[in-house]
Amino acid sequence: MAKTTAKAALPAGLLAAVAAAGALCLWPGAAGRGAACGLATAWALASLGAAALLAARQVSPRAFWWTFWSGLGSRAAVLIGLMLWCLRAPAASAPALLAGYGLGIALLLPLELARVPLR
Repeated sequence: MAKTTAKAALPAGLLAAVAAAGALCLWPGAAGRGAACGLATAWALASLGAAALLAARQVSPRAFWWTFWSGLGSRAAVLIGLMLWCLRAPAASAPALLAGYGLGIALLLPLELARVPLR
């Protein structure tokens, strides 16, 4: 299972690193850091979610679906947490942070879930 998890996390991690480096080069300052932070957060959640799904899949179909819906809920909770943090920290670049997170979830999660065998 660890080998499959690593095979799922590595391409997504490389994509996130390249995208974060691009964001830092394109937008120096708070916007680039915010986008890079959002992408890193999305990658961490996608990797943890893929690992949890692989582990739950070995237990039972019920455990798999509980883990799947819990993963979606955790992504929503992190999004709400990032929004609240942006309200409390005026120096944070909220649009870049939230765009990086949203784009990361939209791109990295399917990339990692493609490695989760459903049969």
